[in-house]
Amino acid sequence: MDSKVMSHHLKKHFSSSRKKQRDSFEMWVNSTYIILLTLMSILLLYYVWILNVNATKGYDIRELEREKQELSIQKELLEVRLSDLESLSNIESDIDVTEQMETVQDPEFLVIKKWVQYVYNY
Repeated sequence: MDSKVMSHHLKKHFSSSRKKQRDSFEMWVNSTYIILLTLMSILLLYYVWILNVNATKGYDIRELEREKQELSIQKELLEVRLSDLESLSNIESDIDVTEQMETVQDPEFLVIKKWVQYVYNY
């Protein structure tokens, strides 16, 4: 038999404990590499998802702050309108109110204050 054929035949079926350990180590390194790569991919996807959630919440907060500011302006305008409607000049200029009011002639009133003791128009 030819020596090349014989060595080729032995290479296929030859296995030693050192070769098995080396193959086992290579398989362990490869599987560890794949696991780490998968874990990094998952963490990267999680990071992108968290960034998206935070950006969305930031946008929502800005929208709510703008809406709050608009409502605050509307509130102030309504308060001004209410004070205008309740003002004394409007009440006095209202014809219905002035017709119902009676004029007072020679009023008598008493003013008593804790720190002042006197009487007006008595």
